[in-house]
Order: sequence, then structure tokens, then C-alpha cells
Amino acid sequence: MTSSDLRPDRLARIPAADARRLAWARDAVARMTREERIAQLHQYAPGVERLGIGPFVTGTEGVHGVAWKGKATQFPQPVGMAASWDPELLEQAGATVALEVREMHAEDPAVSLSVWAPVVNLLRHPLWGRTEEAYTEDPLLNAVLACGFSSGLRGRGETWQTLPTLKHFLAYSNETDRAATSSEMPDRVLHEIELPGFVEPVARGLAASVMLSYNLVDGRPAHLTDLLETQLRAHLPDPDLLFVVSDAGAPGNLFRSQKVTADAAAAYAAMLRAGVDSFTDNDTDPRESVEAITAALEQGLIEDAHVERALVRQLLARARTGEFDDRIEPGSPADASSAGSAEAGSAAPSPAVPSRAARRELSREVAVRSAVLLSRRDESALPLPAGPLAVLGEQAHSVLRDWYSGEFCEVTSIAQALSARHDGPVRTARGLDLVSLHVRSTGAHPGVPALDLAPEDAAVRLAADSSLRLRNPGADGPAAAAAPARFAVIDLGEDVVALREVTTGLLLAPDDRGRLAARGERIGGWIAQETLRRVVGPDGSWQLQHVGTGRFLGVEHHTGALVLRTAAPASGAVLAVQVHRTAAEEVDAALGTGTAQAARAVVLVLGNDPHVHGRETEDRPHVRLPAPDRAAAERLAALPPEIATVLVITSSYPYDLEGLEERVGAVVWSSHAGEAEGEAIADLLTGARDFSGRLAQAWPDSSPLPPLLDYDVIRAGSTYQYGQSARFPFGHGLAVDAVRWHDARIDAGEDGLTVSVDLSAPAERATAGPLREVVQVYVDAPASAFSRREHAVPATRLVGFTALEVPADGSVTAQVSVPYARLALWASDRDAWELPDGPVRVRVARSSSVAEAEAEVSVPAAVLAAHALPAEAASADELRIPAHRAERTCGAVRAAASLLEGTEIRPLGAAPGTAAFVLAAGTRIDGLEVRALDGETPAGRAELVDPDAPDPASAPALPLPHRVPADGTRPTGRVLVRLSGPLALTALRCAAPPAAQA
Repeated sequence: MTSSDLRPDRLARIPAADARRLAWARDAVARMTREERIAQLHQYAPGVERLGIGPFVTGTEGVHGVAWKGKATQFPQPVGMAASWDPELLEQAGATVALEVREMHAEDPAVSLSVWAPVVNLLRHPLWGRTEEAYTEDPLLNAVLACGFSSGLRGRGETWQTLPTLKHFLAYSNETDRAATSSEMPDRVLHEIELPGFVEPVARGLAASVMLSYNLVDGRPAHLTDLLETQLRAHLPDPDLLFVVSDAGAPGNLFRSQKVTADAAAAYAAMLRAGVDSFTDNDTDPRESVEAITAALEQGLIEDAHVERALVRQLLARARTGEFDDRIEPGSPADASSAGSAEAGSAAPSPAVPSRAARRELSREVAVRSAVLLSRRDESALPLPAGPLAVLGEQAHSVLRDWYSGEFCEVTSIAQALSARHDGPVRTARGLDLVSLHVRSTGAHPGVPALDLAPEDAAVRLAADSSLRLRNPGADGPAAAAAPARFAVIDLGEDVVALREVTTGLLLAPDDRGRLAARGERIGGWIAQETLRRVVGPDGSWQLQHVGTGRFLGVEHHTGALVLRTAAPASGAVLAVQVHRTAAEEVDAALGTGTAQAARAVVLVLGNDPHVHGRETEDRPHVRLPAPDRAAAERLAALPPEIATVLVITSSYPYDLEGLEERVGAVVWSSHAGEAEGEAIADLLTGARDFSGRLAQAWPDSSPLPPLLDYDVIRAGSTYQYGQSARFPFGHGLAVDAVRWHDARIDAGEDGLTVSVDLSAPAERATAGPLREVVQVYVDAPASAFSRREHAVPATRLVGFTALEVPADGSVTAQVSVPYARLALWASDRDAWELPDGPVRVRVARSSSVAEAEAEVSVPAAVLAAHALPAEAASADELRIPAHRAERTCGAVRAAASLLEGTEIRPLGAAPGTAAFVLAAGTRIDGLEVRALDGETPAGRAELVDPDAPDPASAPALPLPHRVPADGTRPTGRVLVRLSGPLALTALRCAAPPAAQA
């Protein structure tokens, strides 16, 4: 699926219901005063009571369950759900989220029916901290899954259950300096890679809204991008059908950090002119937004029409949920929904509304189908053999939430589920050191004498108020326990730990006065308070630095309370560590080595905490397993071969396993899978269900990764499409009972390819429950398949897939239809999609690297003729080739030509940079249009050089005018522009080739 115009199922005209809503919204806005209109554009809109328009909040978080609103059904993280490859399953999950938003809204109208989901940014790079929130690295899979989840949120019928909001437009997948970095978007990357996930749900009428991203795109803040109008709203029959919101705090970035405008008035004016309709800033306080928009109107930076347009779009979105039905169509019920919603205070849900048990069962099913069997070296490892079982690891005993998780209704850990389900005795161990801490020195604080501690008073104790303190006989205050406190050390890697006080089971965290206490149920929050950086001295002593604040842990004078001091290490206390039980000793007890009940199988569960080392605001430091996890996995791999070993990784992102998969019996991956994680993983490990998940993001090997900030995936060689190497490829996933494939067929028809394959279950099975399979179709198009011009072609590309159930008896035929449009590449020289006119290889595959059948096919001549490229302008008058059509840049960067529109190319530094173009052979280049960056007259140089020059920086300049020579036998040629000094290339001034002029 691409943003090709060959899709048949997009909105061709405004639906009748939306036409009525638009007419009402425009009339309502016309009846408001200027002040009333302006007030509605903040994220907390007050409404206009005299017109019967109530307050409105622009968003409810819901990427995998309703977040921050109390208990709600929680599904696997989106990167996990994507491994199902099943848009219908995601639609069911989305429908459950929508239903629960409706139920919450019925009880509290302040809960917005606008849901800020799904996240459709591509998983371009495995270091991105927000990998957990998005689906996949592939644009087709991304678009299909986005449509599935959006469809569930939207519901069926004229009235929308909720309003899906696609996040974050555009080209956003790094947290490092995310509000300052610029994502370069060559036209091909824009159209082939970035846009499909946004365009498809919008154009199909499945998304009501879009949230913009913090970053810049080609040097322009995304909140001012012209692509909003030219590439999203252009696909709709009326641009007012799309409601656009800012991300939180982004309006202020324009004049505070990005500094592209002088003040708030100019920033808000620019956003309104660019098509932003609502401003998410300053939480519930609208004053800055209201004052800025008012000032912009008074200064003439915008007109009332800009404010009116934005408000019409908001009201249209709200009207879609049925909020104003009694006003638009008198007699219809207000606030209706197209699906059964539970009325507030109703005694029991109606049959149309799934029960809590049914919702949990759906969460469990999604979790089962989202897990991936990465490897199975030992066939006896899965299903788990009967007999004594050891379940190891902190993550076996907990079900973790991420920043966008809601509160669990009920949870069962993997250890609990296996203890209840396994055929044999189960012993568990968290694998944590158990320690007590003793203050060796209290730390230096200016003017404060160090405490003179007796040895018996130096132990850290738990006080009656749960604070941590030393015993000081001279101080009054909460009584400290007689015995030193003991702490389980959760080693999160990269020298970061969390300490759990064993009697309360709570994690240490500072209170609002900076005093350390046992108070955290889990690691969480926008800035996690429960993590400490451990600095180990040469003698094994510790200093602890609070990660959230950077302050070292010291001792408060007189009271002896442990308190956060300053960022200077000298202010921190030095702690002696007494180890009461090592992690290895705890694990040995669970293994029962040498006893009659020695473990016959061992399951080790490890992975990340979603709030540490990779999350919103923080990219990952690397893709390796953290050192403590690696050590635990190495011990698992070293167990005797007669013990079945299974490594289960529950994580928000992929890892480089560095060969571990070759030394353990089996490796399983699941994202953090929500409330039913434990039951789902136990289903799979015990054989109650078989694995059917397939990786929607490849797992890297140890090869160097592309640069995190290089969004030109073609130039960088990023993702499976452009050759990024992987240990587990895109689309990979095994099963215990592998489905058999028979008689794969690839047929080329008039409109596209039809790929079919017969699937059947194995005659003997080790697992129960339904079997599922994912049939994937890839195309490998060599450069020779495009005769008109040179293309940097993908190594391979997903063009179709289907996920289906395989019957226990007999067979089923999987069929995948592939429109020829999916074989096209974007031709930047014509601003259009170009189909291959030569043969391509089509593969029917289990993954991007394992094919079951393949065939060479060609697009029929009739299809090529019907979808021929638009002709280049055929006038003898001057042509202007804009700089954005550059195919590649080297030593140069794409930048904003003005605040709201246009792209130019600038050299990056003192050395010359280049920009490459493809033009029709025979085109006459008369001049290079440039703009001075310093002063009015360009001080640098822009000149043409031979595109085949071995060193473009020193190659002689070509004289102008210049005729573009043909590239071999192709009717096109290559052009290379060299730029040096403080100037920007804005366009090439050309004349059409003689053939076009004739």
C-alpha cells in the first residue's frame, strides 16, 4: 500500500453526514464573537454555552489501551501488536479502546472522545527510544495496521465511536535533541517511506485528526510544514475534514528554543496559516494561546478566516461523534455512538457490549498472537517438558507498564501463570542480590559538619514513616527499625539500579523534600524517581546518584535521614555494602542442582523496563543486552545440555543477541504485553497455543548501525529494504508445529498480481489450539527494471501479505492481491509514481529472507500505458526545477527557503557540498538560482560539475548553458550541482529538451 492514486477505496466525495456537519459547524462559527472563537483553539476549549457547545479537551491517550484515566483494558505495546500482522485483530483492540473511552466519557464528559492514537512513525532505527509506541519499519505494513487500529477506534457507521488521531507528522523517530533536529526528506523517502502510514488512514476516512511532531523537516518545524496541506489534506474532498493538533509544548518551541519566530504572536500566526487547528500548550492554562492569537489578529499577521477555519475543523470532528446530533438533525439523540456504549450507572452491560472477562480474553489473544519464536535450536525445549521447572528473572515476576499504559485491571505474571499451569513443580527466583547499606562517610556539605557515627549507628534503617535514615540517639523523629534494612538490587544496566526494600516491597524514591523513602510501587512517571546511578569505588563501596535529578544521596545532619544533596560527588555519602545473598545463590536454590528435584527445564525472563534506557525523551545507548541480563543469559546457556533452556525477552525494542540464540534451547520475544502477559506467554510455553507472531521490525546483528539522525534511508542503507543487516530478519518468526506450504502460485492479471498458496497443519502436533500463518509477498526489482532513468532500488520490498487461521484438518488457500501500483517507485524528476517496465522477481515468503516460491513477472503494457508518467513541461519558455527535487545530497543539507514554504539546499561547512538531480536528456540548464545566506549578494559559488567526477569538490566547473547528456541509452541524464560558501540553491533554471518543445 502506497500513497499511489491507484487505490480504489478512498473518499471521492464528502459523505452526506459530514456535509451536514460541516454546514452546521460553519454556521455555528459564524455566530460566535471573535473572543469566543479564539478561546476554543486551546487544548482546553471552554465551549460557548449560549450556542449549546460544551467544553472540549483535545485528546485522550490510547495507543494500546486508555492511559491515565484509571483502570482500563491494556493490550501489548504497538510494536508487539504489529507482530500479529493482522489488521483485523488490531481493529478489535482499537474498538475495545474506543468502547472504554466512551464509557469513561459517559461518566465524565471531560474525557475526550478524540483519541491520540495510533502512532504511525516508522521504526527506521532500532535505537529510537519510542520504538514501543509504533508498529514497524515497513511502510506497507505500517499503513495497513494503522488503518486497522484506526478503524476500530472510529467504529462503523456515520457516527464515529472516537476520533483517531495519527501521531506524529512527520519524519520523527529520534529523541536526541528531538525539538532541534531536522529530518531530511528527499522526495522518494517522503513518498515511499514516510507518507503511507498517514495518507492511507486519512484518505480512507478512518482518521479524523493528526498530531504534528516536535522535529523539523527539511529545516522547517513540522508545526509549520507545507506538507500538511499538500500531502494530507490534498487527499480529502474537503480540507476541513482533517483536524490538526499540536504536540504538547510545541507552540512555545517555535519562539523559545527553535527561535524561528520572534514571539508568540508570530508563532501562533504561522501555525494557523500552516493549517494547525488546536494548540496543546501550558496544560490547562489558555492565556498564552489566547493572547498570542489575539495579538496576531491585531497586528495583521492573520485574518479572522484563519481562526474560523481552525474552529470549523474542531467542531466538525466533535460533531462526528454525535455530540451535536440534536442540533444538526433535530430529534436525534445527542452524544450517540454507532456501537453499543455502556450508559453511566447501568446495572450490567448489554449483550452488545463485551464484558470485562471478554475484554481480558481479547487482550490475552492479542498477546498470544504478538509473541515471536525467534529460535528453537532444541526441539525438546518447547513445549516445556514435564517435571521440575525453574522460572528465573525479575521480569518473570512483574508485568511492566510504559509511559502510555493505563492502570491494569488485573495482572498475572509469567512466574504466576507457569506455577499454575506447568506439569510439574515450579520454583522461581528473581535473581537479585540482597544487601544492606552502611554509611562509611556522610558526604561534605559546605558549613555542615559530618556526622560522627558509632559503628552500630551507621547502618541504613527503615523508619516508621518509611523513610531511610541512620540511628541518631540525639535526634527525635520517626523511630528507626532495630535491624538494618535489606534491599533487593534491581540492576538495570549502564550502572543504573533500583532498590526494593524487602519488608514493604517498595522501591526507594525521594519525597518532595528530597528524603529517600520506600514509596515506589514501580519505576514510572515522566521523570522516573525510582532509579539510582551506582558509582562503585575501588574498594567496592557505593555512591548513589539520583538519576531523575542528578543529585547524590547524602545524610541529613542531625536527623540522619538519607537525602538528596547536590550534583557534586563530594556531597554524597559513601556506602559500604554487605551482601546477604547473591543473585547466583538465589538462582542455584531455584535450579536445585544436585537434588532429586533438580530443574529439568529453565525459563529465564529478561528485558527492559520501559522507563529506563530508551523511552520518550531518551534514545537507547546501544542494541546489546544490558550487562546483567547478558550475564544471566550466559549462565542459562552454560547449563548442561540435558536441561531444556528457554530465554524469554519481554522488551520494547529489538536486541543484538550476539549469538546467544545458538546456545540456548529456544528464544522467545514479546513486547510488554499488557494485563494478560503472563497467561499468554504461559499458553505458548506450555503448548496450549502455538506461536504465530512475525517480526515487524528486524533484530540487528553486530554490524554498525546507520546514523540515528540520517532519515534518508536510501543513502544510509537503513531498514531491511536497503540492506541493513539483521540477525533475525523482517518478517521472521517460527512455530513449534510449522504450517506446511504447498503449490504456491503467482499469477499476473490485468490489474495486478494474485498470489496464492495452500496451507495445511502438520499431521502430528505438539501444541493445541488454532494454528495461524502469515504469508508474505516481496518484490525484488533490479535497477534494469526501470529503463527510463536510474533508480536506487530497494534490495527487497513487501508488497502484500495476509494472516490467516489454518484448519486442524484439510487445508486453506491463502490469497494475496498485489496491485501493480505497489511495484512503483517515486520518480522525483516527474513528481509521480513510476512503474517498472522491465521484469521483476516476486517472492512468496515466510520472511523477507526465506522464500517458498518465486517468479519473474512484468507489468502489462496496457497498465504501463494507462499510468504513464506526466510529460515534462513542453514549452520553450524557461523551466524552474525546484531544489526539493534533488535526488541525493552530499556535504549539503535541505533547509527551509522561507518560514512556511519552499526547500533550498545549503552546503554544510567550509568544504563544498553537492546535490544530484535527474533531468530529461537534452534539457538545457541556463542558470542556477541561489540565495545569499550572508548579505544580499551570494558570496559563495554554485556550479555544475561532471556527475561521474571522482572528486566533485575539485572537478572543473561545466560552462552554462549546459545540455544534459543522456545516461547511456536512457532518455534521462544526471546533473550534479556543487555548492560552496554561504549560499543556498533554490532551483535550476532550464529549458525543455528540443523534442519536448517540438
